[in-house]
Amino acid sequence: MGEDLPPTLFQYPFLRLIVGGRSAVALFFLVTGYVNSISPIAKSRAGNTDAAFHGIAKSALARSGRLVLPTVIATVFSWLLAQLGAYSMGEHVDATWIRQGWHGRATDPWTAIESLAHAVIETWTVGWDEYDGTQWTLILFLEGAFMVYMTMVATVLVTPFARKVVIWALWAYSWLGGQALKSMNIFFGMFVAELHADFGAEATNYLPVPVPSLMMIVGLFLCGYPQDAPELAGWSRAMSNILLPITPREADIRRYWDSIGACILLLGIFFSKNARRVLTSPTFNFLGRVSFPVYLLHNQLIKTLMTWMIYLPSAMHPTYDDKGQRKDLERGPPLQFAVAIPVFYYILYRLAHLWVLYIDPLCARLTNWAVKKAMGGASSEKPILIQ
Repeated sequence: MGEDLPPTLFQYPFLRLIVGGRSAVALFFLVTGYVNSISPIAKSRAGNTDAAFHGIAKSALARSGRLVLPTVIATVFSWLLAQLGAYSMGEHVDATWIRQGWHGRATDPWTAIESLAHAVIETWTVGWDEYDGTQWTLILFLEGAFMVYMTMVATVLVTPFARKVVIWALWAYSWLGGQALKSMNIFFGMFVAELHADFGAEATNYLPVPVPSLMMIVGLFLCGYPQDAPELAGWSRAMSNILLPITPREADIRRYWDSIGACILLLGIFFSKNARRVLTSPTFNFLGRVSFPVYLLHNQLIKTLMTWMIYLPSAMHPTYDDKGQRKDLERGPPLQFAVAIPVFYYILYRLAHLWVLYIDPLCARLTNWAVKKAMGGASSEKPILIQ
């Protein structure tokens, strides 16, 4: 969309969420805050503080393994694809994200191994993996989990009201500090865990039926704030004008709207009986189980399978400009997309399912073994906060 051009289909509110991933990242942080605090909150309220501290300690030990090991495996997979030349077509496509993720073969085995080591280390030090750019969030997820553990250690012994005050104070501090991507979502997830302890399953009876649905609709709309050029549409320009006066200077307004929208969406789901019923169905349980493998694998398949299916006809007949430079590959017609997208998602979720069956249990066994050894073999229980 330009100043004199109408928006395309996927630039409209709601529809733009189909091709955008920022709101999904915000939801991942909300879930991280919720899941990692719900058990110690329950134990704290029950007065079982020893069990709460024990669970936090075990989970803090296990969390790194549960994140790092699968990520390393995904990086090795992407590295192998790069060394086999599977990403070569991505150098010439007209999609910015795919082109940025292009990685050629290393010149020799030592260089290849060295680049793999750098990618694995830098994922957890600088937040960038040259073989899979989507892994930039993982260090933030790890930091977010430890923010939950630290907050819970500090508040296990206080009253529920005092803990809520602390959580909201930390949320406000995060707002003022420009931490809309990670911290605001982490602490709001913890607040929803407190609401769960307050209301439990009865939460769905507290609001009139239309209210949670309206909250979810509003949340989805707010999550659709544009990635670029919000001034080109009236609705996004108004959203920008609302937040600019009340956010820090140089703040990323996009992340604030992502967070606000995702938080309202989560609250709507929390208070909605129908939404809970849908999200606890077998289909959504499956989607939840495979969500992390899907996150780890989707970029590799976009840069290979999806790119091949969309650009292969053009790649078979490359064209060059007057200077002899190879032109960008041309996308296939709509029918080609109609075939490629279902195939892509089918293979992605099949691979993610296999990952859950074989890779996840391996990582869990290695992590649990390390935790057991670190704790002197005192207990063989699974981590309380990470199931």
